[in-house]
Amino acid sequence: MPDPTIATDTGTGKLVIVDPYSSGSALARRAKELYGLDSIAVLTSRTLPAALVATYPAEDFVAELRYADVLTTARAVEALCGGRPDHLICGSEPGVEAYDLLAAHWGMRPNTGSSEARRDKFLMQGRLRDAGVRYIPHHLAEDTESAVAWSAASGLAEFVVKPVKSFATDGVFFCSSPDEVRAACEKLFGRDDLAGELITQVLVQERLVGPEFVVDSVSLDGSAFVVNMFRYTKETVDGNPVYRAMSSVDVGDHPGIVAYVEQVLAALGIENGPAHSELILTEDGPVLIETGARMHGGLGPRLVEESSSHSVIDLTLASRVAPDEFARLTRVRPSLRRGVVECFLSAQVGGVVTANRVEESCRELDSYLFHTCGQAPGDRIEKTTDLITSYGRVVLAHEDLAVLDRDLERVLDLDRRGALVEVSPTP
Repeated sequence: MPDPTIATDTGTGKLVIVDPYSSGSALARRAKELYGLDSIAVLTSRTLPAALVATYPAEDFVAELRYADVLTTARAVEALCGGRPDHLICGSEPGVEAYDLLAAHWGMRPNTGSSEARRDKFLMQGRLRDAGVRYIPHHLAEDTESAVAWSAASGLAEFVVKPVKSFATDGVFFCSSPDEVRAACEKLFGRDDLAGELITQVLVQERLVGPEFVVDSVSLDGSAFVVNMFRYTKETVDGNPVYRAMSSVDVGDHPGIVAYVEQVLAALGIENGPAHSELILTEDGPVLIETGARMHGGLGPRLVEESSSHSVIDLTLASRVAPDEFARLTRVRPSLRRGVVECFLSAQVGGVVTANRVEESCRELDSYLFHTCGQAPGDRIEKTTDLITSYGRVVLAHEDLAVLDRDLERVLDLDRRGALVEVSPTP
């Protein structure tokens, strides 16, 4: 829950949010509630997936601009604001680089170093290597043969192949041989990624073994505050990783992960604002998969509010709008008030929905909180192969972790048997 003692301001001002999609869609309304700010949206792409675009709450903004280049966009924003805007925030992954350019242009607590390395996974791993931080052995390939040759010569048993700017697990393949690496590359080269950019480079890297965690943090002037952690459960579908559950973890239980994430943020120059880091806890310690210089996407921040002593949304705003308030809120380390689990639902086939039984099947569970499955008979859904094509979520919350574990297994069992949403397969 948001801190009820958070300082508010009823004054006026302008907040610019770059790509307010996904969880970033909550920022404008909350900024108005807490600080009396009007928000302007800067949108960077016309080719994002429809499901992502649908999360943009246009009604929460007093104006909207399309990003052109930094100078043109800055002038357009200044014309609306009567000068430099008061505050600036990145709302989602596609806007990271445009946000960095605008922050540097206006001198509004910009992050440091290469902005591209905060999106490009090859450059990101290189920054870790150069800083002496644990990283994943990797290779940048600009053609299929380069990827196959590196994997064959690497001596590794398992590989991950993905676009260098992948997000939402788009285009991520798990491979067990150079032949599988070849097949993955042939599916990737020449198509567009989720942000609408042509894939001309892929990253081939070792597939690490160990539990996977996601860590959300917010920083101010180089001091990072780890807000929360979740542990992922994934399955592999046709060689692609598919999310199945995300379970809350007490930050205090993993000081080694906290220390490692602080090293990662320093190496990547994320000195101000939110970050979302995914990592594998190997036998040798945590190793980064990737970090996004923005809030956790999707329902992540809402789950934090349902379970944690701190709000990642409020801290994100405070880091950019009210530094003194950020300092006050971060004097106390975060703790879990109750456990929470996000169950990712997965369609075994694509087709037409004939029945939606999510509500009736899950509402009697002791830990049931809410779901996001609004499909009606006649609606179409895709076979789930990544995060975007998951057809919905069931969220559970409870003080007793045994109850959570039991209810999670019940939801996943129903989902695997096709009992939550019935689908008539597309011929």
